[in-house]
Amino acid sequence: MPSSNASYGSTRRQWLQSTAALAGLLLSGAAPASSQPLQITDLRGRTVRLPKPAQRMVLGATDDFVLLSMLDKQPARNVVAWNKWRLDAQSLQMLRGPDTKAFDHMAQLAIDGPQSLHAESLIALEPDLIVLDAFYAKATQTVARLEKAGIPVAVLEINPDLRQPQPTQGLIQFGILTGHEARAREVASFIEQRVHRIREGVQRLKSRGAPEPLVLMEPHAGSAPCCLSMGNGKNLGDMVRMAGGRLMGGELIAGMAGTLSTEYVIDQDPEIYIGTGGGHLKARNGLLLGPGVSASQAHSSLQHVIQRTGLSHTRAIRNRRVHGIWHGGLGIVNLECIASWLHPEEFADVRPQATLDALNQRFLAFPWQGTFWTSLQATAAPRP
Repeated sequence: MPSSNASYGSTRRQWLQSTAALAGLLLSGAAPASSQPLQITDLRGRTVRLPKPAQRMVLGATDDFVLLSMLDKQPARNVVAWNKWRLDAQSLQMLRGPDTKAFDHMAQLAIDGPQSLHAESLIALEPDLIVLDAFYAKATQTVARLEKAGIPVAVLEINPDLRQPQPTQGLIQFGILTGHEARAREVASFIEQRVHRIREGVQRLKSRGAPEPLVLMEPHAGSAPCCLSMGNGKNLGDMVRMAGGRLMGGELIAGMAGTLSTEYVIDQDPEIYIGTGGGHLKARNGLLLGPGVSASQAHSSLQHVIQRTGLSHTRAIRNRRVHGIWHGGLGIVNLECIASWLHPEEFADVRPQATLDALNQRFLAFPWQGTFWTSLQATAAPRP
């Protein structure tokens, strides 16, 4: 029977060998391999499994890169292609910020719908993960061909859908697949706390029987005669309902957006007007908002937009309850803006600028600099 000293010596030698091996790994920059694959269940109920964090991703939705930039300080380094559809030059320049060399090496796709997804071109990129939202995943034949080629496809809503009971589930799952689960949960907690605050405020309003103001929300404001309006669907119009308002035209427009006649707008007489805008509207004299846009440019463009026939006859314009918001903005910031415009007394403690500042300081790989919302009347605008 071996003595306790011999046993101790053997155990010590094993410990020293293990320590040396681990030190070698650390010095070489490698990490001990995990025996467990990364695994999630996506929106389609499909199991998506990766042997290690994704390093050659294709991102199908434009917003996905922004969310990745909250998880990874160098978001472009593990992306081989992404969808830059409808982004203006200023927005692209902002997104290039943290790592311009890696960003410029990404394939810049312009996917405007499921019909624009081509399996052959995606397979040629040799990705180890393709992320598609529910809209783009309607290209079921393309998805099947990708998976037949051995490429994992995850159907996820990475951009938090604030209407859902678990709005950040897709973001957390994305964090798992990219090796940033802890960071994703931190971002998710930040967002969900602020969503909960708005939901609680709206419940208080309902319990008091407070009226829901009628809101005309015009997408791509000023790009056409009055008035295009948001409809039912996943879009900024849903945030009007979440913030305790009634979306004008929501009961008439089944799709994402539709046109309301000038006569209808005048007859309904909305209490609040919110236009969405961006740099892509500059050539059409529309509402300017977003990266690189000054406060004076945004304010001036909003004044121009509401001079169109129809809008000037509404109480929203008469009472100067007129606002603009960047079409590509961060969801939680947009929700806070809308809530503070619809119910300024109830949401007196909601400060979208403070939320944006916190996102810039704590999470985003690049600072968002520009004007992302505006109001005609300073007192009606979100407080800094």
